[in-house]
Amino acid sequence: MKTNKVVKTSNLAQLVSVADRLTKVEAGVPGMGLVHGQRGLGKTTAAIWYAAQKANNTVYVRAKGDWSYSWMMEELLIEFGATPRRGDKAKYDDLINALLEKPRLIILDEANQVSPKLIETLRTINDMTHNPIMFIGHEGVVDKFRRQGPFFDRLLYIAEVKPITIDDLGRFAEECMEIGVDREALGKVLKLADGNFRRAVVKLKGFEDRAKGTLAKAITAEMVKE
Repeated sequence: MKTNKVVKTSNLAQLVSVADRLTKVEAGVPGMGLVHGQRGLGKTTAAIWYAAQKANNTVYVRAKGDWSYSWMMEELLIEFGATPRRGDKAKYDDLINALLEKPRLIILDEANQVSPKLIETLRTINDMTHNPIMFIGHEGVVDKFRRQGPFFDRLLYIAEVKPITIDDLGRFAEECMEIGVDREALGKVLKLADGNFRRAVVKLKGFEDRAKGTLAKAITAEMVKE
């Protein structure tokens, strides 16, 4: 199984759509968006893939639960290729100047982890530079952002990723698996995984290993068990 290959699922397409639209927002319109959904649906994989494809105008940063103002600014500056200076004001000024000089989409993953104070800092950065920011979060992030009042109203796009479809799983099987999987088997795996992409991949890997051990040429519905 090729587990390092990125498959263009419907969720990846949705994330790409939001990111592309944010990069085209006109000046004066808050260029911020949120992609959210349950864990294990492929959000992070899609975000990292997108940032790699758009490396000239996109940076990907993963938030930390104990981020301080200084730590967050340092990570952003490093992603922009700058050497962080000492002092919060110096970091802020350098980040603003870097974004004014070369606007980039900031993809901020694990947005649930970001404190309300730092969310406001990012809103200010967006105000000052018109630089687009896409937040990615899991369960509870919408309620968290809604409690921020005016900040929530500035989110131009809010998209929820959904459990994967059988077509998504079929595309993954076709592109990443070493042996075939019939559609009925895919449906059973999807049900066992409750639509969670990560769990489905783990289960398919297990069934593939067993099938290869018996020299089977494909995974059939009869092979898919709890």
